[in-house]
Amino acid sequence: MKIAVVGGIAAGTSAAAKAKRTAKDADIIIFEASGYVSVGACGMPYYLAGYVPEAEHLIVRRPEDFEKTGIKVKVGWTVNQIDLKEGKLYAEDSSGKGEWFSFDRLVLATGATPRKLNVPGAQLEGVFYLKGYPDLLKIENYLKENNVKNVVVRGSGFIAMELVEAFVEKGFNVTSIASFMPVSLDQDIADGIPSLLDSRGVKRIWRDDIEEVQGDHRIKAIKTKSGEVIDADMLVVALGVVPNSQLAKDAGLELSVNDSIKVDERMQTSFEGVYAAGDCAHSYSAVDGSPVYLPLGSLANRHGRVAGTNVAGGNAVMPKIAGSTISKLFDLGVAKTGFNERELERRGISYKKVVIKAKDKAHYYPGSGTIKVKLLWEERTGRLLGGQIVGLYTAVKRIDVISAVICMRGTVEDLKNVDLAYAPPYSPVWDPVTVAANQAAKD
Repeated sequence: MKIAVVGGIAAGTSAAAKAKRTAKDADIIIFEASGYVSVGACGMPYYLAGYVPEAEHLIVRRPEDFEKTGIKVKVGWTVNQIDLKEGKLYAEDSSGKGEWFSFDRLVLATGATPRKLNVPGAQLEGVFYLKGYPDLLKIENYLKENNVKNVVVRGSGFIAMELVEAFVEKGFNVTSIASFMPVSLDQDIADGIPSLLDSRGVKRIWRDDIEEVQGDHRIKAIKTKSGEVIDADMLVVALGVVPNSQLAKDAGLELSVNDSIKVDERMQTSFEGVYAAGDCAHSYSAVDGSPVYLPLGSLANRHGRVAGTNVAGGNAVMPKIAGSTISKLFDLGVAKTGFNERELERRGISYKKVVIKAKDKAHYYPGSGTIKVKLLWEERTGRLLGGQIVGLYTAVKRIDVISAVICMRGTVEDLKNVDLAYAPPYSPVWDPVTVAANQAAKD
């Protein structure tokens, strides 16, 4: 069996490795356009912050590691065309030399591309996007070779906030530009984020946007739509990503939400024997069963494992997801699972909510702090629809408890009855999640 895998970062390498374990005699080949495979991309902001000492520490496995297991790897090869009926693909190496390769089954793990900033000057030197390992190296080299003092981060998501932290920790003057309140939390629980950034010296320009990037060949300043001009030696844009699905579309595969590749619960596309995984494909929501596009490293690896099992003849199902996300912003942790209020309203789902404040540890234990927990549930049935937590970053991993109940289609009563561990260094005798569930159950 010849199995081709297009893309070799998270989902692709996960799929290839699982396929090889499932069908040991399979002939498996990975095509990766960049010069790297199996990179822990989620750690890149932490390398920029100095928390990770060497960039190479982010590389999980190298091509030769896969070769030892019998998986061929072609780095620097870009797949430009797929003929599904003939079972072949056309790829070119870094010199432009092309070749056709045949396959019996195929996994598309083509990832995603950063959403571009479409304003005058966006192509100037010093404007960056952080999506892959090569981007990280470019940013690092620019910082080393130029006298960078003022860094602007444009974006509202978790990656943007992690980059803000990274550049503050490195001693730069940092400006955060966001068109709305950052991160995917509701405003009633995220209201402490602005004061935190202010206390760290971050200049916030929120509910505004970039009108122009100014400079000659290199960035010198940012002009906002409100007319403010900010000195800038570097701009890092983090506006989210769009799936790399054009190759799939050109091959005749169906697309889905956000132009992601349409897959079923086995990660199979609209063409039998062809699978898709990672940031190019969608998932299914545990809240309402709808297709959702969530480009997350954790999901990419799970997608890849399921696709790899099935492409090699096994039988695996990708479970519906709660869409859990978590991030660290200095000493603050922010976490979300399920849908927030905006997402519920957009879907026309009737809901109720509660927000509570409680100590994350026993009040007498050193280092205890306040944690905020928000729950959203279906008004008619009590079924849990979403949760959000903000507090000390070591404390917000509690989001996993809420996620588990959502994935089991449980109610606030079910959450209230979960037997959570207690010891003073970790929690009050009544955990904040239980406190929130108790209040929700009474509502």
